[in-house]
Amino acid sequence: MSKKPINHLNLDPEQQKTFVRFHKSLPDKPLTTVRFFNRQDYYTVHGQDATFAAKDFYKTNHSIKIIGSDDDTLESLIFNKANFEAYIKQLLLVNHYRVEIFVNKGGKWALDYKGSPGNLSQFEDLLFGNVEQIEANIVIALKLSPDFRNNKIIGLGAVDTVENKFQLSEFTDDEYFSHTESIVIKISPKECILMGDSSNPDVEQLKKIVERCGVLVTMRKKSDFGTDTLVQDLNKLIMFEEGQQPNAHTLPQLQLEIASAAIAAVIKYLELSSDSDNLNQYSVDNLGYDKFVHLDSAGVQALNLFSNSGTMSKNDSILGIFNKCRSPHGQRLLTQWIRQPLRDLNKINERLDIVETLVTDTDIRQQLHDQHLRTIPDLQALMRKIQRKKANLQDCYRIYQAIQKLPDLVQTLSNSDNKTLNSVITAPLKELVNDMNKYQAMIEETIDLKLVERGEFLIQSGFDDELQEMRNQMDDYESKMKSNLTKTSGALGISVKLDSNSQYGFFFKVLLKDAKTVSNNKSYEVLDTTKGGGMRFRSSKLTELNTDYQSIHKNYLEHQKSIVVEVIQTASSYSATILNLSRTLAQLDVLTSFSMLAASSLRPYVRPNLHPQGTGLLDLKQVRHPCVEVQDSVSYIPNDAYFKQGKCTFNIITGPNMGGKSTYIRSVAVAVFMAHMGSFVPCDTAEISVVDAILARVGANDSQIKGLSTFMVEMIETVSILKRATSESLVIIDELGRGTSTYEGCGIACAIAERLAVETKAFTLFATHFHELTKLQETIPTIANKHVSAVTTDNSLTLLYQVQPGSCDKSFGIHVAAMAKFPKNVIQDAAKKLALLESFQNNQILEDNQKEINEADKEKFLNECKRCAQESTSSDDELFNRIKKLRTEFL
Repeated sequence: MSKKPINHLNLDPEQQKTFVRFHKSLPDKPLTTVRFFNRQDYYTVHGQDATFAAKDFYKTNHSIKIIGSDDDTLESLIFNKANFEAYIKQLLLVNHYRVEIFVNKGGKWALDYKGSPGNLSQFEDLLFGNVEQIEANIVIALKLSPDFRNNKIIGLGAVDTVENKFQLSEFTDDEYFSHTESIVIKISPKECILMGDSSNPDVEQLKKIVERCGVLVTMRKKSDFGTDTLVQDLNKLIMFEEGQQPNAHTLPQLQLEIASAAIAAVIKYLELSSDSDNLNQYSVDNLGYDKFVHLDSAGVQALNLFSNSGTMSKNDSILGIFNKCRSPHGQRLLTQWIRQPLRDLNKINERLDIVETLVTDTDIRQQLHDQHLRTIPDLQALMRKIQRKKANLQDCYRIYQAIQKLPDLVQTLSNSDNKTLNSVITAPLKELVNDMNKYQAMIEETIDLKLVERGEFLIQSGFDDELQEMRNQMDDYESKMKSNLTKTSGALGISVKLDSNSQYGFFFKVLLKDAKTVSNNKSYEVLDTTKGGGMRFRSSKLTELNTDYQSIHKNYLEHQKSIVVEVIQTASSYSATILNLSRTLAQLDVLTSFSMLAASSLRPYVRPNLHPQGTGLLDLKQVRHPCVEVQDSVSYIPNDAYFKQGKCTFNIITGPNMGGKSTYIRSVAVAVFMAHMGSFVPCDTAEISVVDAILARVGANDSQIKGLSTFMVEMIETVSILKRATSESLVIIDELGRGTSTYEGCGIACAIAERLAVETKAFTLFATHFHELTKLQETIPTIANKHVSAVTTDNSLTLLYQVQPGSCDKSFGIHVAAMAKFPKNVIQDAAKKLALLESFQNNQILEDNQKEINEADKEKFLNECKRCAQESTSSDDELFNRIKKLRTEFL
């Protein structure tokens, strides 16, 4: 698709003036909203939007035109329809911006429709008309309501418009909104609704937290959080059990008053109750996110759970290496599982049982991955189209086609005698397939399956006499076209085929080598010539027959519409079964993906042995980082990690830059994380107690947009760890305190290390260049010193990447600088400065020690002098000499 813009705006000078005045009268909007103006044959954007779109989409300002006159001018940019559709997709799905579309009605411009990352309903056909929706689409609202003790009570309402699900939660949070941040990470909404209250600093802080998680925030007025119509809306939207009278007032979730206000705001924002396609489609549930391991945005980034924007390699993230899923619903579920690592030991082991079965049974694993799962379409997306009455016969047939393939999949699974696999996957699938028998029969009775092979989806002609009559006529025309084919082939003396498609209808086709024979004969109309498809053409007779055929075909489609509506309506009654099928297949797809990763690794992945939360054991033998070890030209050096409550809970890791400290501490955290997902881990053996949180302070990043320095970001993330960590948490900290002065940074790092080791007692890996911290081992028995090894000579540094017991007694910064090809004179000067600074530091330590001695002995010296003076009977000179001696002894 070409991104070349149109350069001519069809407006005379007076029209330009009128439009400029109108555009400048529009109310202000956020910078993250782009306004388009529909001019029938093309679209335009203006002002700041034109400047932004030119750089963002066309990558140049040359296409911007100025309309208006004198001082009343306006920048303008034109999009043809193809570029408009492409940019809408980019804005909503990639940039996470809002869009507004204005249409000229009766000479006046008016807002016709709008969309946002969380509200795509008016753009679904454009965005997902020809592709299956990969990502979930969730919108949340948060309402802050302090209680009488001034605690921060958060009400959360979430709407999943793909799963058709309402979820509510209410909880007390700290001043840093750490629990809110964790829940936002786990839900991963596209958009968050907040109540606009500029006078409340907590609302502004909450907005920053949500935006830090990469979520678009939309501020709404207080009245949008009103619950006056909530029960009425839910009665229309919720799918109550058959025979049950709609009565949302009795729902236990509505006892959460603050959360109810939040869910009411989302329902109003998405305008769900005004869309008849949403009626009786939703379920409602509580958010139970305490059952998942706590993760904040710093932890997600430190563990590389998701790819950074702009990276090309799939191996740079946990999602990238795990994503061997064969279906869109499997990919969605995998992303959800990564955001929601489990704390329930039984559920973790349930997943591990299935993964182990698939790892050990190569035949089943390969058949699932290579044959069965790849043929299953996104049943969830298809059912959503059916429920919204935007489906056609082809969509209904695709579901039929998928169900036809499931018995073979079930048979493959039945070859395993694993009880967990059978109870969680095989038996439910078998039952769901049986529940679809009547659906399959309906499709076979209504759709003409013979025509499906050539891409036509028509109701069987036997449904009524009129359809049968039209079918007979079309068959007659087809027979005549085949006769014309024989005649044409004979006249040309070459092999000719009769074919059809939606663009041309019926046409003749020859291979490219015979194209000249056709083009040299003026009796035929050439339609097109392609390298792979040969030449398509028609005779005058075929053109006539095709025109008549298409006319009847059009009437056939029109006549069958009422029957198609009934078929789609019947299909929608199977929504619960099809959605359950989709969820079960997605689960199988993800677990198969887990097994593929473990089985395809060059070095062994093992099943972790998980212990109940509170057991206090973490023992990893030869742990590796799954992303690093698959990088090109990397020979990974594995290492051990051991923690036991009461014995060793805190590791201080020292060593040179690039020596592997960061990779080591991350590899431990990633292995623990993978185990809680229900995956095998890259170790030789793994004993892991269930943790309640994985907390991280890794990397030195500032946030200039938010006005935060590197050190401030570092302190905010660290205080979040101190607030959240327990003795059942895993904490990794890398280079804490480097953003301020050396002594101050060292003091902060030491204080935080002591707090985590003595009071919190969390399993902690603390990588640092402050060698002073290694002294903590002398007073805190649960601290162990480790270092990454290196061998140095005068001119070189060899990094061994092995983690060994004991501390590293020096840094290797100058050696690393030499490896980076610093000029020799700079290296020599740096070495001299280092020696001078170390000498100064040692002298300063001596002076500080002397001061401590003087303070400690001062009182003893004075008391002794006083005693000598009282007891003395000799001369003053003798007394003076005695005091002088005492001074030498004590001071």
